[in-house]
Amino acid sequence: MIKPRPINAFMRSDSVLRALHNTLIVQEKLLILTRSLLPAPLDQHCISVQQHYHNLIVHTNSSAWGSRLRYFSRDLRAKLQDKGVHVQKIEVRVLINSRQKAHIARHAHHLSEANAKLIESTADNIQDIDLRAALKRLSKHGLT
Repeated sequence: MIKPRPINAFMRSDSVLRALHNTLIVQEKLLILTRSLLPAPLDQHCISVQQHYHNLIVHTNSSAWGSRLRYFSRDLRAKLQDKGVHVQKIEVRVLINSRQKAHIARHAHHLSEANAKLIESTADNIQDIDLRAALKRLSKHGLT
């Protein structure tokens, strides 16, 4: 039986894996630094950071937090410059969740006869013609 090689053996021997691992470490350090420079609620929504030449690409988990990150990007750029990270431009991107939320089937709600009569009697006492007509139409759904 052939014994599997440990992952460390691959990391030492394969230059591509070693370079990929080093890039991952750099990105992780940059993410930690970036999160530490962001205000409290915003830091948790910064998912990933990549430096591409002199541009910083920041990924977030929703468009709402992306807008807030864009608003804060000028301050973030200045703070990164103070920490020695040279950035000319910060680009914010939203990561789209590939998992779709399970569709919950909606059940039709039926108007009871008692509620239909209550709506109809309320409509009789309404002076606004449009509202009265809408309530009368609604009350017909329970009087079948």
